[in-house]
Amino acid sequence: MPNIEITEMTAPIPGQSLTAELGSRPWERPAKYSDPEDALEYYVKQISLPDRTAHMLEILELGYPAATLVDSILIAGVMQGLHTIDVAVLISPAMFKLITAIADEVGVEYKTGLTRAKDGSVDQLLVERAAAEPEAEEIEERFEETELEDIRNAAKKTNMGIMSQTTAEEMEV
Repeated sequence: MPNIEITEMTAPIPGQSLTAELGSRPWERPAKYSDPEDALEYYVKQISLPDRTAHMLEILELGYPAATLVDSILIAGVMQGLHTIDVAVLISPAMFKLITAIADEVGVEYKTGLTRAKDGSVDQLLVERAAAEPEAEEIEERFEETELEDIRNAAKKTNMGIMSQTTAEEMEV
């Protein structure tokens, strides 16, 4: 059982978040990508890097749900000031399809994370709500097969096993 006194001593002081200069935090400034298509393009480029693709596939292989991975990536983008939460909601279905398509292409088994819990609650309500947005469907339709093909090629070049090691020559390919 954790020591309550130690936990209270390391917790933030009430009002501490108000002591930072206004605009000093990334999420307090205008987002880098206000257009959902630009934000999606940024993530496609990031995911297509061989080392990031391999790391993402290892995470999925370990049983981390794909929808939760998408949420984690997009919330991190919001916190870094890359885009707003609205943009994250709009691009989440396309990101989910992108990540699962890469995993399917390489043959990695994964959990979707979109199943309903026994109590009837939805695990990934954000993804389901975003899929219902008309603008999200439009963005998804614009997602070009050529971009997905580039990612597939990058995924094939990487060594996907958890226990495998990638040599320096394979990383330069």
